[in-house]
Amino acid sequence: METKQFILIGVAIALVIAVAAPFLASGDPDGLESAFFSIYGAKPFMGSELDEDAAGAAEEQVVAATGNDFSYEALMPDYSIPGMDKTGEVLAVVLGTLMILVLGVVVAKISARPDN
Repeated sequence: METKQFILIGVAIALVIAVAAPFLASGDPDGLESAFFSIYGAKPFMGSELDEDAAGAAEEQVVAATGNDFSYEALMPDYSIPGMDKTGEVLAVVLGTLMILVLGVVVAKISARPDN
């Protein structure tokens, strides 16, 4: 199998996984944000109901304790494109996958230059 064919098959597999991911992912992930809100009592440890008032108070408490109020608006919040439901989730994951693949190719090309 040629290298180019091998890479194209890998990209195709990555895109198939990207399309399937929104349908296979949990609607109630147990990530860092979830753990933070559980610790501060804004949501139950085993559940998805978020108390918005308690969440805001938890964030204010951490800002007061650390002095760090850094925040940003995500380009594709929660791995989705707002207002597009599942289609937006699929597009966001596919676009993210393609952006990372392009970034990898660019870094590889720059690293492979003879002057590096």
